[in-house]
Amino acid sequence: MSFESIVNLPIYNPQKIYFNNLLNNETYDNQEQSNIQTDKINDSIELIAHRGLSSIAPENTIPAYIAAAEAGFKTVECDIEWTKDNVPVLLHDDTINRTARKSNGWKFIFPKKCSKCSFKELQKYDFGIWKNKEYKGTKIPTFNEILTCCKDYGLNLYVDLKESTDFNREKAQILIDKVKEAGLENNITWISFENDYLKIINDIMPEARIGYLSKTEPNNETIEILDNLKTDKNEVFLDIKYTKISEETSDLIENAGFDFESWTVNEQNQLNKMLNLDCKAITTDTITDSDNLFIQNNEHIN
Repeated sequence: MSFESIVNLPIYNPQKIYFNNLLNNETYDNQEQSNIQTDKINDSIELIAHRGLSSIAPENTIPAYIAAAEAGFKTVECDIEWTKDNVPVLLHDDTINRTARKSNGWKFIFPKKCSKCSFKELQKYDFGIWKNKEYKGTKIPTFNEILTCCKDYGLNLYVDLKESTDFNREKAQILIDKVKEAGLENNITWISFENDYLKIINDIMPEARIGYLSKTEPNNETIEILDNLKTDKNEVFLDIKYTKISEETSDLIENAGFDFESWTVNEQNQLNKMLNLDCKAITTDTITDSDNLFIQNNEHIN
């Protein structure tokens, strides 16, 4: 499927769209769309498209990132896995079973690890049809391809270094070299649950923007990890699951001199909580950056 055909696909879920007014928290059915003036939140909190606009298009594919750009996002997130021949590709799971299908559309019966497949083999599989038949033929993107997409569409990119990848200095150098070749050094944020992975990035690229991912309540150990990730040239922040942050722990983070962002925020009450806690950015599946739409009736995997 070509870029031209992708951008002509419908952006929003045709089943139902809720328009949310942040000032009075009212919800409207989509038949009232033409009469609603929604409040934008871009000035107070940044929205990051989780694996692209994954509520509409297949996650971690070029169509999802183009859809995010068309919906008004300025920042997107991707996950990095590695093939057997050391090619960085976009994939959330360590296996391809959930998002890949054989050329005939069939699922894989047994677990099939990305790290056990060559890139040439992965190119034989369909990474779009599981989401919708309109995306049949979508291929797994390389890191080079998402960088090109971000450059073409003016997107900033969060790169999630997955725990399953056995990340090392060689792999970090491959990614950083590609970022530099694309001229996107100032547009990339590196995130991971593994602070050792982020430290490797720091060692090679001291100016890299770093986000430490966490799904536990922040404490003094969290502050120590963030401190250890700082250089004299970079920005470091906590990227935390939205259920694990409170007024008390957000004060802890702020008093230590750090900002926090949160994931994966998909509902109005979650968004309001993050706004009240002075969260700087949220990663979302369902809230669009263009006019505050909440897209529903889709499955999301956090």
